[in-house]
Amino acid sequence: MNSSIFEEWLVNFDKKKMRNQARKVLLVLDNVACHAYGAQLKNVKLLFLQPNTTSKVQPLDHGVIKCFEMEYRQCALRHVIARMDGCESASELSKKIPVGDALDWIKTSWKK
Repeated sequence: MNSSIFEEWLVNFDKKKMRNQARKVLLVLDNVACHAYGAQLKNVKLLFLQPNTTSKVQPLDHGVIKCFEMEYRQCALRHVIARMDGCESASELSKKIPVGDALDWIKTSWKK
């Protein structure tokens, strides 16, 4: 995500979604650079977390992220082991992973 995508989404969310529903919302955001936004919003208020607090506020993400990473690493390891023929090191093989394979592993890992 970049700041222009976030800004476009935020303005649309404020004007079209929340104003049409006559709702007011508070969005709690981490302090990532793409979340910087200075315009006045009518129906949305932004609350930015202090640096390094996301992991404390969202502890359940740790388990999800850890499981995802573990599944992805297993896919990568299977790929490297299947292609080791003695002439290349595992380190060299891991540098040559095709992007398409990596995307497939992401999809597979997320589904698990």
